[in-house]
Amino acid sequence: MRLFYALVPDDAVRATLAGAATALAGDVGGRAIPAANVHATVVFVGNAAEASLPCLRAALQAMPRTAFTLSLDRIGAWRAARVAWLAPSVVPPALATLHDRLDAAVAACGRPTETRPFRPHVTLVRRPLRPPREGAVAPIAWHVRRLALMRSDGTPDGVRYREVDAVALGEAASSVSGEDPSGGDAARRR
Repeated sequence: MRLFYALVPDDAVRATLAGAATALAGDVGGRAIPAANVHATVVFVGNAAEASLPCLRAALQAMPRTAFTLSLDRIGAWRAARVAWLAPSVVPPALATLHDRLDAAVAACGRPTETRPFRPHVTLVRRPLRPPREGAVAPIAWHVRRLALMRSDGTPDGVRYREVDAVALGEAASSVSGEDPSGGDAARRR
């Protein structure tokens, strides 16, 4: 399984970001990220065996539950990765804390961690034909309320991201919904 931890938008923010992806793809070419795949990666886990899931799920459950607002106000591209993105010009302290704690938890689960600096962003377009005009844009305010352990599956129609487990932010006791890694859905409360 290819896994990562991500911030998952609510339907309204997802629609706004999907609209921004479609508009940007119209300007720069390339493929807009489908609305169902819109997210912001916090920590990439990579390929993991099913035996890793209990530790990775426990790490998710142990994270701080502080909700925060992410202001996506910068547009840019990474040529090597062949993506165009929206990012915050200021990383909220709650997001930096989530990243640092998840990174340490992933290492404690015996998984390698990223050595590159944390640069939170939402990928909007893959394989742009032209780079976007980089810089400040009208901000999209995302009130972050959900953190998930996600699974990336290749399908004939492209990559599909699915929640394996999730926690609500801003609540002391959060509902958790997840997916059985074998493909069946599971829902439970903790």
